[in-house]
Amino acid sequence: MKLLINNIGEAKMTEKELISRPRLLRWQFDDEVESNDPSEWNWVEITMNFTDGSRRWSILYTPERLHNNLTRLNIDPPGLHMSQLIVVRSYEINDIDRVLRVFDEDDTLIKASRAYPE
Repeated sequence: MKLLINNIGEAKMTEKELISRPRLLRWQFDDEVESNDPSEWNWVEITMNFTDGSRRWSILYTPERLHNNLTRLNIDPPGLHMSQLIVVRSYEINDIDRVLRVFDEDDTLIKASRAYPE
């Protein structure tokens, strides 16, 4: 099933599709993406809005920042697991939007996110 995207980047679906499962409408950064420092290691959080009115959040990491985090000398434990972690090539809006739309189409975006605390 393909979504039609309107001129402001929101998904538009038929009533039948709306009932079948929540689909991504839009997303936004929760954190500033301002540093181009190659030694940066922190992640960026996003909030996503879905067709059923729910909000969910995920953590985005680039491969470089994930590597920087895991190679810090003082990291303990020296590993991590987060079900809401998504690795993206960059923090460019087009890259993130493409990843989220593909995950949504593949029905994996809900699993890669957590319910937003209301």
